[in-house]
Amino acid sequence: MKTIDFSILGVGAWGANFRNSADLRALLEGQLLDDDGAKGPKPEVIPANERRRAPLPVRLAVESSWQACQNASIDPSTLGSVFVSGLGDTQLTDYMCKVLAGENKALSPTKFHNSVHNAAAGYWTISTKCMQAANSIAGFEESVSLTLLESLVQANIEQRPILMTFYDAPVSPVLKPLLKNDHSFAVSMILSPISSDSPTNNRFSASLKQGAHNGWPKHSWPEPLNTCYSTNPVARILPLTELVLTNKNAAVTMPLSEETSLLIESNAMNENE
Repeated sequence: MKTIDFSILGVGAWGANFRNSADLRALLEGQLLDDDGAKGPKPEVIPANERRRAPLPVRLAVESSWQACQNASIDPSTLGSVFVSGLGDTQLTDYMCKVLAGENKALSPTKFHNSVHNAAAGYWTISTKCMQAANSIAGFEESVSLTLLESLVQANIEQRPILMTFYDAPVSPVLKPLLKNDHSFAVSMILSPISSDSPTNNRFSASLKQGAHNGWPKHSWPEPLNTCYSTNPVARILPLTELVLTNKNAAVTMPLSEETSLLIESNAMNENE
């Protein structure tokens, strides 16, 4: 893969102790924020009737996606998108397994409808009247790397912005021995090819690296963000989010496989230069 230059036009976020990208930036900079007790977002872009039926993973994804579009002042109906959940909706998976293992195998049509992996993409495109392509990815521990690679290729080939949305919800109790995540997390970014009017402080380059790597970068952020980073597959987007929100000149290496990684380098320009 050749080096691909890109910029980030907007960011949205919702999770433990943060309700938007400004809150998340404060946490990434070491500030402590109180939890307001909200169990999940209530995205206004989803019509009220559908919003009542939407499961938590869907609401997380749609809320952060909407914030990113508002932050970038971009009409969401014009954007292709890539949605990723490393765990899927484990609450609904647990429900369906229990029903199908019992005597009465009548599944709730609404819950079955919401259980598919592209449910979030469906709610998003219908709510925003978006007719653009919407991909849904699942890659467990490599979900973030795969999504970045997919979005980079799409944006570069099509020469237009792509919405990336990373989201996962707390794991169903029955799956806790296997999957440890206890935290809601969603981050959305609008990735765009570099152009003459791209923000100078949000320019990056991406390239593939061959050879063994040291795994995901180590960090020490305030709790529960740090625990979320270690247990929630899509929270692995946090190192890149930190580069974007804090305008750091740095690099992040993200594993793709045992012998391949994705290197993201910040090309942020200091105003004094």
